[in-house]
Amino acid sequence: METELGIVVSARDWSERLHRFTVDHGGARVRARVLRPEDAIAEDYDVLVIDDVTSFLSRRLVQQVQSQGRSVVGVWDAASNPAGRAFLEGLGVDDTIDAGATTEEFIRTVSAFGTMQRAPRVLEAGDSSLAGIDTGGGQLLIVAASSGGVGATEVSVGLASVLTDIKNRTLLIDADDVMPSIAQRLGLPLHPNLRTSVDALLHQPDRLQKTFHSLRRCPTDVATGLSNTLDWIELRAGDVVGLATEEARRRSFVVANISSRIEDLAYQGGAPRYGLARAMIAAADQLVLVSAPSPIGVARTLEWVAQVRALTPHRPIHLVFNKAPKSAFKLGELVHEVTRTYTPFSLTVIPDDRRVPEAAWDGEVIKSGAFVKGIEEVAASLAPRSAARAAS
Repeated sequence: METELGIVVSARDWSERLHRFTVDHGGARVRARVLRPEDAIAEDYDVLVIDDVTSFLSRRLVQQVQSQGRSVVGVWDAASNPAGRAFLEGLGVDDTIDAGATTEEFIRTVSAFGTMQRAPRVLEAGDSSLAGIDTGGGQLLIVAASSGGVGATEVSVGLASVLTDIKNRTLLIDADDVMPSIAQRLGLPLHPNLRTSVDALLHQPDRLQKTFHSLRRCPTDVATGLSNTLDWIELRAGDVVGLATEEARRRSFVVANISSRIEDLAYQGGAPRYGLARAMIAAADQLVLVSAPSPIGVARTLEWVAQVRALTPHRPIHLVFNKAPKSAFKLGELVHEVTRTYTPFSLTVIPDDRRVPEAAWDGEVIKSGAFVKGIEEVAASLAPRSAARAAS
């Protein structure tokens, strides 16, 4: 039986030579051409053959491929990059081969691993291998806004505070790559931030926890957002999802704030703008949608829900009307207008609270008042037992 290969698309000629040889002469079969880290995980093959200069190559990727019972052969070029072999070995690949080797040598190398029937690598608690492999743990809760300015950042901060777990510490992630604001809201430095955390996860997992900020008087860690929103293009959605899901295996809760924009622009031929928000929604255990308590807010809420349902039909969505008016009639009309079209998993009305802007000025987490009571109600819908412990 021929070994099935996943071959990274490379500027070096070994990749094309190997592909052509297998087509013409056999010895192995190319099952997948790997362009992205997602391809390396999702496609079905026996051996991944990858360059040392591949942009998404990391220790984490190697571990994830191996955890699926596959082998990794790294390709280095002795002529142009003599240090490549040591780099690959440091990442934990199963074997290395010089890019200048003959195609027959490539076939012999990959075929040896293809016949090994390697057992999947066993993951243990705290293992920094990739997301997508369920090893238990807590929940990933995603907070989004139906439009800008409705208070999703404040709700995210409030939930992270209420859903505290002293033993494991809740993690709050600012994954809004359009308008990140958690660092500013909490008076935290802009560095380290989300890019730093992702880089540590991929290359130095033992440093990951050092890239989070710790809040004063609140058992919550924070991964602040991009210091410059123009850097969104530098973030791979899969890497941020990997960070969130990895931490959800370590902690009881990870709360991530995302952009309100979730349109799929890829079909228009553009860059995958808003792809991070879409990927986080797909990975979430539960969603919290924060909306304006107004007729326009209802219209935008229903539009957002329709887009999410196309992405993930069965994910629970908890609706929050934030900064709500005191009029019972107006609130009743808003609730009726939403629920006659869509029934959310839970619906919470949080009144306007003067403590919110005061806390924002001080960079502090709100600890009491009408806003906190509303957040506790949301938390009770998300995780009843934990919310009860926090409230007590």
